[in-house]
Amino acid sequence: MIVFTITNDVTDEVYVGTTKDSVEERWKQYQEAAQLDHTAARLFKDIRDFGAKSFTASEYAVAFDREDLKDLFEEAMDEHQGTSLVGVKTTKPKPIKVAAPKKAVAKKPTASKTSGGPVTTKLVKPKVSSGRTNSAAKERAIKEAIAEEKAEREAIKLAKAAAEAKEMREIMARLDNRGSTLKKR
Repeated sequence: MIVFTITNDVTDEVYVGTTKDSVEERWKQYQEAAQLDHTAARLFKDIRDFGAKSFTASEYAVAFDREDLKDLFEEAMDEHQGTSLVGVKTTKPKPIKVAAPKKAVAKKPTASKTSGGPVTTKLVKPKVSSGRTNSAAKERAIKEAIAEEKAEREAIKLAKAAAEAKEMREIMARLDNRGSTLKKR
């Protein structure tokens, strides 16, 4: 994950953003989005007003996890007094389709061959997917991390119990020593 800056060479204004791709690819996306009239973001207005050649896109830092990314982003924002590009859309919004609500499906009535009783129908709700949607590798990594934490907690618990037992032995030994000296007097 990359933290990058886009500097307007005319106004010296700095925009700060993040990307998983390369800075060049992201800059191309911003240039293409600026050509669309639906975009009202300040960067797009500046690209239209000053031209793409008036900007310099550069990599600020590379982060290895989300926490690091957040820290580096905030650092870049503070250092450059930048304008955040977080949440700036580079694609035209799609029209929203309103789907009709799904109805419960009715099973066909079945007559009981033996009873000849009344025929009943059972409404069945559409099945909603459930379960995990992450990859097996992610789940395995999570399970391993949980197991490690559990092992660490257990080790801390055992060490604490051992320390308490040692302290109790020392107290008992002192009491025994005190008791034996009192009898000698």
